[in-house]
Amino acid sequence: MLFTDSLRETYAALYKTVKAAKPAIPVGWHIWHNTSFNPIYRAEQDLRELSNYSDFIKVVMYNNCGGERMALYADNIGSTLYGDLSKQGLIDLNYALMGFKERSYDQIPHTGLSADYVYRETKRALDGVAGTNTLIWPGIDIDIPTEPYNSKRTPQSVKEAVLAAFRAGAPGVILSRKYSEMRLADLSGAGEAIRESKLLG
Repeated sequence: MLFTDSLRETYAALYKTVKAAKPAIPVGWHIWHNTSFNPIYRAEQDLRELSNYSDFIKVVMYNNCGGERMALYADNIGSTLYGDLSKQGLIDLNYALMGFKERSYDQIPHTGLSADYVYRETKRALDGVAGTNTLIWPGIDIDIPTEPYNSKRTPQSVKEAVLAAFRAGAPGVILSRKYSEMRLADLSGAGEAIRESKLLG
């Protein structure tokens, strides 16, 4: 908590400084993907506390590369803190603690996480700031590199992830991580989702 408290103090100071210079500029923060894997890290991410100095919060919900990352988390922490658990046992524990219903340890690097994961994480984040003015903008991954034989984005999988975020109530999304690594065909899936959701006139 020493690190977490210091980070919150820094966020609050930045927020105050920006608002003093130009009140209309929105100020917000990126919540690292570890919030989907590590229950201890998640417990430290108090979105209601952050809402006191956040106009928006981008919570990472990268479901395509998320499968690879979750398996890697199990590899890493399963060799130290949770060394007595099998990799699948650790994944099952995380699913139970995090409220996920995803595939097995052996499958998730190749399938990624589901659009339902995006939906659940969006709902959780929105519940965390309920009653405040802070917006939740889910981070949706488009073509963040994964290992050659692991899950890859498609226009349909992008569309499903974006629709899941909107269905959960998100006012918008942040297409991530950077435009230069996105394939236009996959990016088009986000456009289809927006049109289907009738968010644009």
